[in-house]
Amino acid sequence: MHRKARNRKVASISFLQRMCASSASKPASSLRGRRWGLKLSAAVVIPVFCLGLVELGLRLSGYGHPTGFFLERKIEGTDYLIPNRLFTHRFFPSGLAREPLPFRMLAEKPQGTYRIFLFGESAAYGDPDPAYGMGRFLEALLEIRHPGTEFEVICTAITAINSHAILPIARDCRRHEGDLWVIYMGNNEMVGPFGAGTIFGKHAPPRSLVKMRLLIGTTRLGQLISRVTENLGKQEGGPESWRGIDMFMGNKLRHDDPNRLRSYQNFEKNLKEIVGTGLQSGIPVLLSTVSTNLRDCAPFVSIPPALAEADLALWEGQYQAGLDLQARGLPEEALAAFEATAAIESEHAELQFRLGTCYLALSRADEATAAFTRARDLDALAVRADTRINRIILDAIEQYRQRDLIGLDADAILAGQTTDGLTGRETFYEHVHYTVEGNFRLARLMAEMVSSRLLSSPGTVLDAETEFQACADQLAFTQWNQKLVWNTALDRVSVSPFTSQSNHASTTAYFQEKMMEVDQKTTHASWGECQRDYEHALSRRPDDTLIRWNYAQFLERTGRIPEAIVEGQAICRRLPENAWPHFFVGSLMGRQERIREAIRYLKMALQIQADVPFAREELDRIKAAYPTAW
Repeated sequence: MHRKARNRKVASISFLQRMCASSASKPASSLRGRRWGLKLSAAVVIPVFCLGLVELGLRLSGYGHPTGFFLERKIEGTDYLIPNRLFTHRFFPSGLAREPLPFRMLAEKPQGTYRIFLFGESAAYGDPDPAYGMGRFLEALLEIRHPGTEFEVICTAITAINSHAILPIARDCRRHEGDLWVIYMGNNEMVGPFGAGTIFGKHAPPRSLVKMRLLIGTTRLGQLISRVTENLGKQEGGPESWRGIDMFMGNKLRHDDPNRLRSYQNFEKNLKEIVGTGLQSGIPVLLSTVSTNLRDCAPFVSIPPALAEADLALWEGQYQAGLDLQARGLPEEALAAFEATAAIESEHAELQFRLGTCYLALSRADEATAAFTRARDLDALAVRADTRINRIILDAIEQYRQRDLIGLDADAILAGQTTDGLTGRETFYEHVHYTVEGNFRLARLMAEMVSSRLLSSPGTVLDAETEFQACADQLAFTQWNQKLVWNTALDRVSVSPFTSQSNHASTTAYFQEKMMEVDQKTTHASWGECQRDYEHALSRRPDDTLIRWNYAQFLERTGRIPEAIVEGQAICRRLPENAWPHFFVGSLMGRQERIREAIRYLKMALQIQADVPFAREELDRIKAAYPTAW
């Protein structure tokens, strides 16, 4: 027994000696490398493991939200895809986040349906009324021209986003049987998320950092960190509610700002990746340049010239002389003064706009176009797609022309359709948002490209006036909606920064004139015609929630509350995860003293979205008036 133990001890000592001898025979650098490798592994593996545990714990506890654009839902027994209301929370603080247009799309595309995805920002969205946006007109036009085919335009555009947000939307869309992608984007590259003049975080970071941040935002831990950071930002006085483009007035951008140049680079790379994602998935892509209001949109912000004191005094004197002469109705004399001003320093947006107005008054069209274009490009509130943005789009069209990409230079074509070669009030309400007629004209250009390049025949093409009326009937663009949309547009240009524009008075006068024209046609006798238009449109498109929503509002505004409730309930059934129709129905039921039903709908609205405007106030009012109903 003792001998066996002694033998084991000898064997152990022998093994240790061999190990020591082996170690001694290895180079010291190899041992140090192994130790550093172990330390590095521990420094990486242990934190990653801990972060993974935290992420798992947050998910199991139900914290956070999915970050993809689409959500799978069963509605009325059928599988649909709906937009994720919280999609943009990766890009904006929660109080400023924008929401996608509510819709439901069959998860499996029906046989014989031609599905089009529309990508973009507020212009593509159809702001101020998405019921009459470019995508809606495109769908209606294609259905009118090709009655044997069912067309479906899915608008993924969202207000205030830019290419950084559109790229992940495109990636999500490639899995959902699209027959065509339409891309119309570029107005928000500077003021949108990660832009050069944004208020939503760091200005124009490198694209690699943007991708890393967005990737982190897909995790629950990343969402928790964002929420904490956001709360700290509120304490430091960051914006808490949406105020339109006026929020960006403090971020003035020179045309040659380094951050602006980086934003162009980021846009170019994002655009090419979006186009490439579609083409590599076998989906044709229609890519368009972006048109903006040149003639009737004065610059929002002009950066004063950086001159020596004597030169600045001379510049200001010449400029003021030009303003005085122009105000007296002397365009030729004013032009001479403005040209003398530009000879000293020309990189002033308002000066270029004044030059453009003088050239236009003197019928010097080419020079007017150049000056108005330069005025837009020099505007320090960069909320319009400029020459560089459209150049990037045109370069992409040329690069991908041989790979199922359809290029559309909408900017040039729409300008060519005007009498003076300049886009203005006949096309846009303000700086970039199309009038209803403007949306129709753009959609008509797109429909022509789709029919001629992708479909088996061009279809039946009618004259523009006939097609517009047919689309208006199909989309229920009633007299009441005309009044509503012009009133909304007038409200918009009646606040900052539009009130600071040099041509604000003429803009307001134009809007008031349009309002007067609509008012003269809108009488109580016309309400019956409007109702017939809505009912006729819904008979052909019963699942069109935008038409139904406009009809519900029309019924409410004209005092037919029970009928408005019925239409609102129909929307709730079709869009059960949207808060606004539930609030609408609940508030109307409260007015009808259908208290218990009102409470149920209002609670549902708050359950869907806790911050629905006025829903909590309405519930508190009902509780105070009907305490026994609870």
